[in-house]
Amino acid sequence: MKRALAVTLLLALPAFAIEPDCPELIQLGALYQVRSMMTKSYTSESDVQRFIDRRIDELREPLRDGGHRWIRWVRPSGDGPTVRREHSVRAVKGDASGDRLEGSGARVFSVSVVVPRKRSLIRENNPVWVGVLEVTYDLDGRAATRRETINQWMNPGTSRTIDFAIADRAHATADVATAQRHVRQALVELHLRQAVAEDDPANPAYSTIRMLQRIRENPDPPAIDAEIAAAESSIFPGTDSLPFLTILADLRLADELMRSSKPEEQEKGSSLLKETLRRLR
Repeated sequence: MKRALAVTLLLALPAFAIEPDCPELIQLGALYQVRSMMTKSYTSESDVQRFIDRRIDELREPLRDGGHRWIRWVRPSGDGPTVRREHSVRAVKGDASGDRLEGSGARVFSVSVVVPRKRSLIRENNPVWVGVLEVTYDLDGRAATRRETINQWMNPGTSRTIDFAIADRAHATADVATAQRHVRQALVELHLRQAVAEDDPANPAYSTIRMLQRIRENPDPPAIDAEIAAAESSIFPGTDSLPFLTILADLRLADELMRSSKPEEQEKGSSLLKETLRRLR
C-alpha cells in the first residue's frame, strides 16, 4: 500500500510541481522534467545538458534589456577574467608625439598598467615611461572618470592600479614612451579585471539552480533518482521514492542482453530482469 501511494504521488505531482513561491516544489518540478526527458530512449546526455542550461536560464529570469534578475556581479576571489591589451612602445620619451595604450571591457572594477618582466618567452623587457592612466566608466547609468598621474619610468615587473566599483563598462588609456635604444623592445600592458556572475541566494529557485548544476555534471539515472528521492523526502517525509530511471535503465539493459545470441549474456539478462522486477514488489 505504501509503495502504491508513492507511485501515485510520483504520477500526480508533476501537474502542480512548479509553484512560484515554493522552492521545494520548483526543485521537484525541475527534476521531474529532467526525468521525463531521460525516459525517452533517443535522448542523449548532451540533450539533457542543453535542457538544464535552458532551465537554469529561465530560473534566473532573463531581463528584456539583457542580463538576469537573479544574477549579481561580484569581484572574484582569485584572478578572475581579465581583458589584456599589449603594446610594443614606439614613442621616444621627450618627443612631441607619444604612444597611447587603450583597452575596454564590461563589468570592470580595476585597471592596471603593467610592465611585464619579459616581452617574450626568452626576451627580457625594458623600462617604459608612463604618463597619465585614465579610466572612464559607466556606473548605475552615470559616467565617471578616474585619473592617476604617474609620470615616471616603470621597470619590468612593476604595475600601477586604479580600483573602483564594478562598472557596467570601462575604457582605459595610458600615455607611454621608452628610451631611444628600446624602441619596439619595450612591452607595456593594460589589464582590465572583470567581475564574475554569481547566482543570487535570494532567488526562490536558488537551491534548484544549484541542484541542476550538480546533475548537469553527472546526468545519469542513479544521480537523478537520488536527487528526486531527497526532494520527495523533504516534501513528503516517510514516503518511499521509486528509483524509476535506474529501474528503467536496468530493464533496457536486461532486454538488450536477452536478445543477444550468446547464451551467457542471455542468462545475465534474465537474472537482471528477475532482480529488477523483484525490486518493484
